[in-house]
This record gives sequence, structure tokens and C-alpha cells, in this order.
Amino acid sequence: MKYFITIIALFLLTQSNSFAAGNDSANEVVKPSSYSKMLKLIKNEQYAEAAQGLEKILENKKYNKDADILNHFAFALRKTNNLTKAEEIYLKALSIEPTHRGALEYIGELYVDTKRMNLANATLKKLESCKCEEYTELKNYINK
Repeated sequence: MKYFITIIALFLLTQSNSFAAGNDSANEVVKPSSYSKMLKLIKNEQYAEAAQGLEKILENKKYNKDADILNHFAFALRKTNNLTKAEEIYLKALSIEPTHRGALEYIGELYVDTKRMNLANATLKKLESCKCEEYTELKNYINK
């Protein structure tokens, strides 16, 4: 019984901190050095180049289940107007980490862009409890 209670306590702790983590993800996998280069490309709005580099990173099985990398890949795809593929990748990231704030915000924005406001609002609801930057950003995106 003590073992069971410990497992439940650990589960609850990890769930309650999922929105409070400093990173978008609770994922502890060390990212490849090229990942930071891809983030710089995204920051500089070089989305096509970033998408190509992130896709190459994801070819490695070690990284293809990393919600952060998937999220940024989907973001770069979305910014190059590859919305179908971007949605597929966001959903993959969220299947790995359902509370990933970045992926939730960005897929919500994709839903707005594709005029699926019911899905955008449902996604906003998932972020509501965190009262985080991603919630505010998505809410503003929906209301624009």
C-alpha cells in the first residue's frame, strides 16, 4: 500500500507542475547542438531553413519523440504555410506531452488560421488553468 501511495503522490506532483516548468516541456532529453541553431533561425524568421534542420534532427530516433523539437518543427511548418503537416506534428507532440504549453498555444493559433474557432476555444480552455503567457497569447490571437 505504501508503494501505491508513493506512486500516486509522484504522479500528482508531476501533473501539477506540468504548467509551472521553466521549459515548455518536462522532457529531460539533452537536445542536439544543432537544435539551438534551429531556434535562432526561427527567431530570425528563417522558417523554411529551420523546418529542414528540425526535420533532419527528428530523423534520429533519440529525438523523434521530443515534444519540444516536434513543437518547433510544427511551428516552422506552419509559418511556411504547410498547415496540414504542421497540425499533424503538433498533434504528435501533444500525444507525447498533452500539457505542452507551446504546442497547445500554436495548434490553437493554427485552428484560428484555419477558421476552426470551436477547436481554438477548446484548446484555450486547456491552457486556462495555467494563466501563463501561452494562455494570454492564444486568447489575444483568438480575439484579434
